[in-house]
Amino acid sequence: SAQPPPLRAFIVLSNKDEVIAGNLTEVPQIKEHHDEGQFKTFSLSITLSQQNESETLEQALLEVVELGEYTLYVGRGIGSLYSAQWFAKTFSWIIVVLLCLLSILSFVVAAYVVNRINRMSQTADKIIKTGNLEERLEIDSSWDDLSSLSFVFNHMLDTIEDSVNNIKSVTDSIAHDLRTPLSRLRNTLEKIDDPQLREETTQEADNLLNMFNSLLRISGIETTKQKEGFTQCELNAIALDVIELYQPLAEERDIHLSSELAPIVMQADPNLLFQAIANILDNAIKYSKDGGRVEMELSETTTHITIAVRDNGIGVSEEDIVNLDRRFYRADRSRTSKGNGLGLSLVSAIIKLHNGHLWFVHDPLMQGHGLGVVCSLRK
Repeated sequence: SAQPPPLRAFIVLSNKDEVIAGNLTEVPQIKEHHDEGQFKTFSLSITLSQQNESETLEQALLEVVELGEYTLYVGRGIGSLYSAQWFAKTFSWIIVVLLCLLSILSFVVAAYVVNRINRMSQTADKIIKTGNLEERLEIDSSWDDLSSLSFVFNHMLDTIEDSVNNIKSVTDSIAHDLRTPLSRLRNTLEKIDDPQLREETTQEADNLLNMFNSLLRISGIETTKQKEGFTQCELNAIALDVIELYQPLAEERDIHLSSELAPIVMQADPNLLFQAIANILDNAIKYSKDGGRVEMELSETTTHITIAVRDNGIGVSEEDIVNLDRRFYRADRSRTSKGNGLGLSLVSAIIKLHNGHLWFVHDPLMQGHGLGVVCSLRK
């Protein structure tokens, strides 16, 4: 079989062109010139001493050195070096491409994980802020650990929601079962001969009946979520009716009741909104000192309608604000006043029925005390 051409070839000639030494029988013949950057390479045709046929070095360096009466020709084949260089470049590009693909894959996986974690965080935060236990995490796969975590999280929410609903159901059942006996009791109390005792006992019975009626109304709004009473209504007209209802009470206590109502029309239940605004304004006046100030504002943006009632009354501490819409919750400062702690719970249920949010602001008039109640309704 044919042997590959040698990497090195040389020949020494006398000044009479006689071969003195070397592994070639004649001077290498230059077939082509190649310019490779700072090197000049050739394609050489050589004839080895052991063979009669010529060989070709496709990529070679050729150096001619004059040594007095002799001339030295040295050729060096570099084809293998070019092959090694090409392999190194190709392998380097493959590594670069693999690294790029690995970086892209890592970025995609990281973005997927961060997105899923952010969705879980947003859902949990939304549940905490709104108290809506019907929210659930979306599960769009089943192969990763985050999907398993989402499934467990949703199962936990199912359990919590069932527990809360059971508690509400027991409360509502008690309220429903006691309302009829209380009504009978009140009718019996009306027969008491002593006028003062009759008035005091019937007043207490009325307070209990109002509490149970409020509980049942909250339950009805939260469970049925019926919107049969929804119609196109003027929200500013409803708010003005509430203000006119409470204006005499405010004047009696020298409370300055002011309003700024933008003309707004929306799809809503006017009776429920009247009840919600009335409850808020009633609290503002009830817990304001004589000579105090209460403001009502009705405004809108491109996406939301806002009802805000602000007062400079006794207010509540910032720690108590988060609990104001809980059933039966009463802050320490308000325990000496009449009430059952269900007014703002009813407001919260009505606002949620209208796809809105209810939140509270400490010291809205910047006087060191007071409370702001803000209802945000989506258009």
